[in-house]
Amino acid sequence: MAQPGGALLQQFMQHLSTVFVSGQSAILVASIPLGPDHPYWTPIQQSVTKVPPSALAPEAIFHLTSAIPASARDTYAAFVAAVLDNLNPLHQATPIGEDAIRTKAYGDFTRLLAVYTELNRLYGMSANGPYLHPFLNKLVLEMAKRILPVSRRAAALATSPSRDHDSSRSIKDTTRQAIERSFQVASSPVASSEWESEIGRGDFVGDVVWSLANILWRIYAERKLHTQAVELRRSVQSLTPPEDRRLAMRGQHVRQADVCESWYWRGRLEVILLDMRGAKASLDRAWELCPESGWKQRRSILMRLIPINLLLGHLPRPDILTTYNLPEYVDLIRAFRTGDIAAWRRELEKRREWLRSRSVWLVLFERGEILVWRNLFREALRLYYTLDPGTTRSRCPTWIFVSAASRAFEGSSEVEDGTIVLEDVICVRAHLDRFSSLRD
Repeated sequence: MAQPGGALLQQFMQHLSTVFVSGQSAILVASIPLGPDHPYWTPIQQSVTKVPPSALAPEAIFHLTSAIPASARDTYAAFVAAVLDNLNPLHQATPIGEDAIRTKAYGDFTRLLAVYTELNRLYGMSANGPYLHPFLNKLVLEMAKRILPVSRRAAALATSPSRDHDSSRSIKDTTRQAIERSFQVASSPVASSEWESEIGRGDFVGDVVWSLANILWRIYAERKLHTQAVELRRSVQSLTPPEDRRLAMRGQHVRQADVCESWYWRGRLEVILLDMRGAKASLDRAWELCPESGWKQRRSILMRLIPINLLLGHLPRPDILTTYNLPEYVDLIRAFRTGDIAAWRRELEKRREWLRSRSVWLVLFERGEILVWRNLFREALRLYYTLDPGTTRSRCPTWIFVSAASRAFEGSSEVEDGTIVLEDVICVRAHLDRFSSLRD
């Protein structure tokens, strides 16, 4: 690179090689220009215009990477070439017209994807044992976060049929698969002997399992890819060594917020799968890990945890709803507690869109009302025994339930208003037997 501008490029590549060989993860992230917001972007971009394209090819860069171990030189040269191609000003001209804008957005995506693909190749390199480049953790995570908005823009502008490589669906799938590849490396099983040797290192590929999983869970939630989300949950819960052991030994290298978010996503998925007890366990764990200062995160957890607790018979304290600004649940909980079935239905309909956007409306609709009936009958029994203390507790006249149900619907304009008969109560009782008895 004897051409004008070649000196700066050589200096840049020499710096990258030094940082890469030394394994300084934070400096490596700070040294690679992935977007116009990076201080190196414009100077390197100007230098790229002053050298011939052949000088930016992987083969040319290979000869400038003598400091890199021989096993990684080819892949490393391809990665640097992709980085330089991504910032090449030939691709940065301002587009005019919808087609040009769409083409540029797709080009921006494919070039950044090429950088990510080569980075994944470096990240996944191993020598019959531990991965060779665990210090790439931060860069891989930064890459996964950076490619998402570029991918979304390209997908939003795409107009090609879904089977085409430049369609919205293909763009989204390609992005997802690139991040899944990073997760696959990070979640790889580690033998006990390798674990003991790796445990004391500053960087370990498994440290970003939770961060990458959270990005994937968000993608799956946006696209309603529940099958993939279930597989991801299974992967996290079947890590080798197990998740708890990894956190016990490497917890200082893992952000607690990422682990908390991981449990939140698991709980959210279990709500969708109607696994109430599993959802409660996961969301309770997320609540325990979430710092008190994380008001927004705690509120998000409660949005799912409160409905689950309702269905399991646990009512939240009134101050919780006030502290986390959740008025949407106030009247719903009051109706649930008092057995006001008509009010329960009104609140579910009133809050339908809000609850649906949080994936809890269906479970409340399908499983909630029968429990409201249970609470209505319990309240009727309590009043009956209070007014007549001498009554045998094991027996109660059925008219008590018919009367309570009739009064609950009186003036409500529901279909049951004025039409409740004994057969209806018997039917409700049969359903209640599937959930719980009327005894306290």
